Amino acid sequence: MKVKIAFDWDRMAQKELGVELDIPEHTAQALIKSHFNKLDYADRQRWIHNNLDNDSVKHISEDELDHE
Repeated sequence: MKVKIAFDWDRMAQKELGVELDIPEHTAQALIKSHFNKLDYADRQRWIHNNLDNDSVKHISEDELDHE
């Protein structure tokens, strides 16, 4: 997954410095899980509802959860 982000501020030039990251899938998954684990259930549901189409959401059983 590639993503472009600002990561610093050049005070002399008064502009942001950016990088393009090529994040491996396992690292992206860890980041996403870390983000959701900081949210309570209601906030997780709100984020999913506000940011994903229904076609992108598949309901699964508790047994199918990846508890790492």
